[in-house]
Amino acid sequence: MPAHKMLTLNGVRYRPEDAARARRSATGPLSMAQAEPQAPAEVFDPASHDVPTVLAHLADADEDETTRVLAAEAAGKNRKTILEGAS
Repeated sequence: MPAHKMLTLNGVRYRPEDAARARRSATGPLSMAQAEPQAPAEVFDPASHDVPTVLAHLADADEDETTRVLAAEAAGKNRKTILEGAS
């Protein structure tokens, strides 16, 4: 274990003396002016997919995504195979 404590800034670990330099650096990895805007992630729409594709998506999805997709399905096409198959 190192004698000094590491600091984490924006997911990057630094020694305290290096972290101060990284904060001041206009060209360093912490410069928000250089960061490119992130495109929003494409949202899965169950209404635009067939039943096997929706079920495959739900099999790999986390709990929040599963809840969102099932709510969208219930409000949209309301396919029994998807709503009961995901339970």
